[in-house]
Amino acid sequence: SYSNALNNSSNSIMPPELIQLQLENTDLRSRLAALTDTQSESKAELLSLLEQQTLHSSQLESKLHQLNAGFAAIEKERKMLRKAADMANRDRDEVEKRCGVLERHLKLREGEVGKLAERCREQERRIEG
Repeated sequence: SYSNALNNSSNSIMPPELIQLQLENTDLRSRLAALTDTQSESKAELLSLLEQQTLHSSQLESKLHQLNAGFAAIEKERKMLRKAADMANRDRDEVEKRCGVLERHLKLREGEVGKLAERCREQERRIEG
């Protein structure tokens, strides 16, 4: 199952402890195969050690999968936040652009109001005059 984890994800993390344990397991399997039936006590010790190493390796592999799942979730959230930030920046730019257009229209209208007020004062002076 460890080799499956390697094949499943090219960006999986390979902690040195897991690599070391796999090497130790390979060594133990080789030594076990080399033993003869007359050395059953050594064979039993190696089997026990191999089981312990396999259990430890499985625990590390499980932690590795949890870490990879956590990293994937973090990356997904980072991408969502980046997308939201980009959208907010585009919205802000659009609002600023629209605000500039409205400010220009307001200044034009203020100028027109000023001219109308001046003409009204001019007409009042003529009427009073």
